[in-house]
Amino acid sequence: MDNLVELLQRRAQEAPDFTPFIFLRDGVSDEQPLSHRLFDEQARRVAAHLQAQGLKGERLLLLFPQGIEYLIALFGCFYAGVIAVPAYPPRNNRNLLRLKAIMQDCDARFILADQKGVEYMEGMQEDFSAYTFLPMEKLMGAPAEWVPHPVSPEDIAYLQYTSGSTGDPKGVIIRHENVMANIAGCMHTHISDLSRSVSWIPMYHDMGLISMLTYLVQGGVKCYFMSPVHFIQQPVRWLAAVSRYQAEFTLGPNFAFDLCCEKITDEQLEGLDLSSIRSVVSGSERVRWRTIQAFCERFGQVGFPKTGFLPSFGLAEATLIVTTSALDQKARVYCPEAGQSLLAWDAEALQNANPEQVQVSNGKPVDGAEVVIVDAQTKALCPEGAEGEIWAAYPSSIASGYWERPEESKKTFENYTASGQGPYLRTGDLGFLMDGDLFITGREKDLIIIRGANYYPDDIEEVVEQAHPALQDNGCAAFAVEHAGGERLVLVQEVRRTEWRNADEQKVVDAIRQAVSEVFEIQPYAIALIRPMSLPKTSSGKVQRYAAREDYHNGALRMMHEWTQPEATSTGAGPVPEPGTADFGVPAIVQWLQQQIAEKVKMPVEQIKATDPVKAYPLESVDAVFISDELSDWLKLRLTPDTFWAFDSIQELAEHLLRQYQENHA
Repeated sequence: MDNLVELLQRRAQEAPDFTPFIFLRDGVSDEQPLSHRLFDEQARRVAAHLQAQGLKGERLLLLFPQGIEYLIALFGCFYAGVIAVPAYPPRNNRNLLRLKAIMQDCDARFILADQKGVEYMEGMQEDFSAYTFLPMEKLMGAPAEWVPHPVSPEDIAYLQYTSGSTGDPKGVIIRHENVMANIAGCMHTHISDLSRSVSWIPMYHDMGLISMLTYLVQGGVKCYFMSPVHFIQQPVRWLAAVSRYQAEFTLGPNFAFDLCCEKITDEQLEGLDLSSIRSVVSGSERVRWRTIQAFCERFGQVGFPKTGFLPSFGLAEATLIVTTSALDQKARVYCPEAGQSLLAWDAEALQNANPEQVQVSNGKPVDGAEVVIVDAQTKALCPEGAEGEIWAAYPSSIASGYWERPEESKKTFENYTASGQGPYLRTGDLGFLMDGDLFITGREKDLIIIRGANYYPDDIEEVVEQAHPALQDNGCAAFAVEHAGGERLVLVQEVRRTEWRNADEQKVVDAIRQAVSEVFEIQPYAIALIRPMSLPKTSSGKVQRYAAREDYHNGALRMMHEWTQPEATSTGAGPVPEPGTADFGVPAIVQWLQQQIAEKVKMPVEQIKATDPVKAYPLESVDAVFISDELSDWLKLRLTPDTFWAFDSIQELAEHLLRQYQENHA
């Protein structure tokens, strides 16, 4: 099998009733199975309608929430020879800028989505008249006949847009041969007789998509998957699914394991059995030793094996995986304080080690892949243990380039060492090799990674500079710092010469926090307002982020005002009337919401106004998920995080929630 169309057709012929995918609609036990037969039939039906529209070779945007429909739509594109563009439905204009940039970059004129998504987008205050919506339900309900066509390994399967940039997204061209080659590498992370897996990684993300396709290639694997929202709301759902279905494999970014340690209670822990686990891939962001320690210590109590973690390295430009750790072996680490040899993550020699000095191995290149470390200036190969740029070669797996970007493609995908070796993919990451293992130390790019998601500083800086009239254009530096075991966002921003003596500094900080939260759904860890013309820049006026970060660390900024996110704050919260009591009503719900928002954004509760919309406060998307789950429990209703952004004030939101509560308890 050398393409995805042939793969599914063969599975449907050989094992029509086998169900490789089971979507947990409630994140727990409401199962929606998809058999090989149904998968093939529905993909053909979607493909028939796409063929009728004459879309072969066109780019088609896929906008579905996590679910079975995403898989069917994707394979419908494969069957029709349409180039799929996986994405995610916009939420109240929040990620609409990025979505529009993607559509413009690849000239996608058609959008395939479910009926609810189509209606939602048509109701937004945006002009979509240049695009044609194709509601999935209408396609599935109308008769049409699919016409088979030859599929070549070189045919483009989909464009994988790298997460992050809203202004200039790049679509990685992924061909059928790239997928099939990379899946062969991904199977190194699976036991040979893998039968059950669990996932919550979104399918518009390369890690989520390729893992699902890998199960289909391996055959005989059942994947139970849920929405990432259900995982974020209650992290125990992920591990409970592993326990319930006795899964042998799962995967996630580093922050997910931290979240489990933080949120899963002792009572919830007692109900878990993780002894079935053989391998857990940790990737998408830097893997941290303290996370492995904490997770294994806490969940080892319920059977999680010390050999379970498989730290891995990959990127969209390589389709996904490049290196991974060995099955059934403890993850390896390097700590200069403990000697020059690699150690198991729980070695006695590490007992008193500084966690910041312990680096986790991302394993060795998978079969067929090669990794070299190159000096950025000379392009010479670095000796073992020396830091340099990470370059990768992986025939058939590494993409051919970015969609319609020949110059950028050449710079990224066609690199040669000083001795003429190549071509190599320039990953943009820094690291070193030790005993053949790859260690990630940082990034040559200024990319910021928070909870596994990429953020480009240029995008953040542009939003910050426009957040308040007192802020100087081209006067912001956005960068990441290490704090509490993860990356945090720091903003250094000049104040205009005409404003620096009179600016209300706290209002400026509040405006920056709000703008960053609204556009990127993250909160800054620190904001430094500095004097005019004091931000480090080149002679041509380009912001020097590295120099700004060094000045921030060394206390060398010409500081006007510094704000750092407090660890905790007293919200001044009082008791809230409980649902079902005589005093319960709109004021009680408003009070509850104000207290929750105040706690999450670390502000006094009296500053949270009922007349303001929720989006007026710097809530992260994760915070909204947590609040929606707690509110669902409190009111005994089924709510989604989108509910919070849909109303013009907290008061209106409370009125809506009370009506729902009364209808539900009538």
